[in-house]
Amino acid sequence: MKSRQGTILELRDDPDPPVEHAALLIARDAYPQLDLSACKLRLDALAAPLATSVAHAHTPTQQAHALAAHVYGELGFHGNEADYHDPRNSYLNDVLERRVGLPITLAVLLCALGRRLGIQVDGIGFPGHFLARIGGERGVIVDPFRGGRILDERAQLELARRVLGEGRPLSAEHLAPSSTLAIAVRMLMNLKHAHERRGDHAAALLVTDRLVDLGGSAEHQRDRGTHALALGAHRAAAADLEPQRVYD
Repeated sequence: MKSRQGTILELRDDPDPPVEHAALLIARDAYPQLDLSACKLRLDALAAPLATSVAHAHTPTQQAHALAAHVYGELGFHGNEADYHDPRNSYLNDVLERRVGLPITLAVLLCALGRRLGIQVDGIGFPGHFLARIGGERGVIVDPFRGGRILDERAQLELARRVLGEGRPLSAEHLAPSSTLAIAVRMLMNLKHAHERRGDHAAALLVTDRLVDLGGSAEHQRDRGTHALALGAHRAAAADLEPQRVYD
């Protein structure tokens, strides 16, 4: 039996812990000695200077501006346009160190800081470009990849047109908050694609194994088998790739 403690498998017991905890568990697969407590203390330190200005931010718009000025202005976090598919963009510890990341890891950062400051920040699983919502159900949508800028309805529609295509209108489902489990799965999918682009079958195999363990689809199981086969693990590959036999 696989040990769940200290790995992303913890989500099988508690599917909705603080999202930064899940993100750090994902990172621990790549950094087995990662000190989660130290990373969380670092998040505490990043949030602390913002406490005074947030105390005077009474509306979601004011809260969004305060967070953006601190995170992207003073701290210098930004989206990694130069090397979007670098796997380090998906590891929260690397994002904290390098101050660059993907939309989803930067959204996780906003969620983590917001929770420490008493601001409700939700991850929004917009297709193709993860977003964040600040201020609850009637809050504002922001783009964590591009300076935390607020996306009004027109900007949301434009993003939907670019990402979804002309034939698929923006719906409420696209702007619904994501659970921690859903965010973790999406982060793992990003890592899977990043490793596959680099031909790193060992790293991709571990990620697909996590996806399967978290209730992944037959597609994830097939991908795990494909990576196992590429690594010469023929028995493991056969278990995932052999079609299910149907008996009368």
